Amino acid sequence: MSMVSLQSRRRIETPSPPPRPPSALRLRVYSGFVGVPLVLGAIYLGVPTTAALVSLASVIAMFEFHRMTIRAGTTPIFFLGVTGVVLFIVARVVEFNFLNMLITGTVLAPLYILLLTPPRERFLADWAWTLAGVFFIGWTMSHAVLIRRLPDGRDWLFTGVILVFAIDSGAYIIGHLIGTHRMAPNISPGKTWEGAAAGVVFGIVASVSACAAYGLPISSGQAALLGFLISVISQMGGLANSMLKRTAGVKDSGGLIPGHGGLLDRLDSLIPSVVVLYYFLTEGIGVK
Repeated sequence: MSMVSLQSRRRIETPSPPPRPPSALRLRVYSGFVGVPLVLGAIYLGVPTTAALVSLASVIAMFEFHRMTIRAGTTPIFFLGVTGVVLFIVARVVEFNFLNMLITGTVLAPLYILLLTPPRERFLADWAWTLAGVFFIGWTMSHAVLIRRLPDGRDWLFTGVILVFAIDSGAYIIGHLIGTHRMAPNISPGKTWEGAAAGVVFGIVASVSACAAYGLPISSGQAALLGFLISVISQMGGLANSMLKRTAGVKDSGGLIPGHGGLLDRLDSLIPSVVVLYYFLTEGIGVK
């Protein structure tokens, strides 16, 4: 057999390399193409669909939160957590005001159930983490429904979602391109000061642009301040979630969203942002 035929045979028999998996950035883009229209569509349709979407997202996030707390060595009461999360959101929709009763029940119910349910060695931690999940997810996310009920609530909530998306994207892209100074290496090694600064710039520009595009009753200076505040608090939310994951010993809160991890990994910036947005509007510039 000639040398040429041997080389030809080797070329034929050489297996082709396996296909490269899509990059994290590409997965994020694909997820955004699916998730963003779903969120914006629910907000556009009205308060009931907004509340339904927020409830569904909060229940999934509560499941991920519960799973992380178990990994951290505690056992919060999951069914009470989910019930409290949903009821906090329902309380923002119905006319009958039972919010004070709900808060009281949320605090006392797990306390008494844990008293009667062994083992009691982690009683205080289990009670505290049950409350933490309900208020961290349910109470805070219910502010998205409150925003939707305000005058121009649809456009304000659109603006909030756009802001968080712009801040996250700016911080992620610039941080990966030029980020060298780590912001919190013991909590989230991938976050850099360059990325954080870019997130602030993107947030301010997005806030001024979105408020002007929607014709919202806010000055350019107020819109810039809003963008700055949400830029800071949303990135703090990301760090807080990273600390929760580090405590639980997990990289992601879940695997629901390709390129992002769990839903809580996607909501960590939005959770504090809707709270800041609501009180900025109602207490800061007088939107009622």
